[in-house]
Amino acid sequence: MKRNLSAIKKALQFGVSGAVGGFVGNLLTEPFMHRLNDSQSVLDNVFSTARWFGLVGAGIATAIMFGYYYYIRGKPQIKQALKNGGLFGLIAGAISGAIAEGIFSGIGDGENEILRVICWGIAGSLLGFGLSKRIPNLGALRGAGGGGVGGVLGGCLFILFAYTLSGAAGRLAGCGAIGFWIGIMLVVAETLFNKAWLVISDDAGTNRTLTIGAEPVTFGSDDNLSIICIPNVSPLAMRFQLEAGQIVCENFDSGAVSYLRSGDQKRIGNCTITVGNSDFPAESETKVPPTFISAKPAINSFASGQFSLKLGSRIIPLNAGTQLLTSDIPSLTAIGSNGVVAGINSHSKDEFSLELTNLGDRAWWATDSQGEIKMIEPESTLTLDLGTKIEFGEIEGEIVRS
Repeated sequence: MKRNLSAIKKALQFGVSGAVGGFVGNLLTEPFMHRLNDSQSVLDNVFSTARWFGLVGAGIATAIMFGYYYYIRGKPQIKQALKNGGLFGLIAGAISGAIAEGIFSGIGDGENEILRVICWGIAGSLLGFGLSKRIPNLGALRGAGGGGVGGVLGGCLFILFAYTLSGAAGRLAGCGAIGFWIGIMLVVAETLFNKAWLVISDDAGTNRTLTIGAEPVTFGSDDNLSIICIPNVSPLAMRFQLEAGQIVCENFDSGAVSYLRSGDQKRIGNCTITVGNSDFPAESETKVPPTFISAKPAINSFASGQFSLKLGSRIIPLNAGTQLLTSDIPSLTAIGSNGVVAGINSHSKDEFSLELTNLGDRAWWATDSQGEIKMIEPESTLTLDLGTKIEFGEIEGEIVRS
């Protein structure tokens, strides 16, 4: 619920910012619009439209970046918005405007409104693609797709305003509509298609949502080091990142690295950070995987008693048929209702070898005695070997000799 409300707020903030940017960008070009209207050749139209939509694109990109910084930091960041939005928006707008005008004037007859809308979609797509390089973890496909849909919706309104309002007023309203829908649809695309996210709730009751991806989301008190700035904490206190499908949290104060699942929370300063993951929801009905038990009794197994799992001061013998429960490893959650998070069974090809099977809802990380790291996904197995260290979320275990 918090995520949905925060996403609506974010979409509206981006939309309003984009509308203001489109309006202002077009306002700057109005004194020169007679040159565009007086163009005679297709090439003149292409260059004129490139200049026009270059400024409009710069306005939209700068304003959306302004909205982004205000959303994540709660204060205006005009210099940063201009730095990260102005130049690339100008270039992306000019290129997209030239391509769109080339298609509209060169291929079409200059009167085909459906083609005009498609061209606005192309322009919005390229502008969204450019914004995806500035907004962390937005993603090129989501940026281009959201910008394209926003361009089409805004383009429809642009044509409507062009027919119902005077020339200048129609263009101003139309560019505002294009900026509004590009801003809205970027957030919609990000929200619908992201795999993992963070909901940041502060003590004042404000909620913000950020997508987690390959680019780290950082928290701290230093604006230059942290995406989310929190007062009275370390300059760089915490980092979240999506690695191989796992949400990784690194606490720089303690040096701890933990692997999180949907619903897990972290507290930093005056903020509570809640993790969301569409692949592993907090509560779901899933099929109970089979329990792996050796065909031979453990007492008759040659491998019986060969290994144990060391968890802090505890030593758990690992025999064929052994089951580990959530009470044994509290950092794990079982997929099934039986509470089993791991099971020991004989290797399918070598009955003298034992395997540890992941029966939980999250992956483990195993480091063998040679330093090689391997991810053990749910329902996959790890062949037991002395000296192997396994990270079960926030708890680390080691395979030792019994």
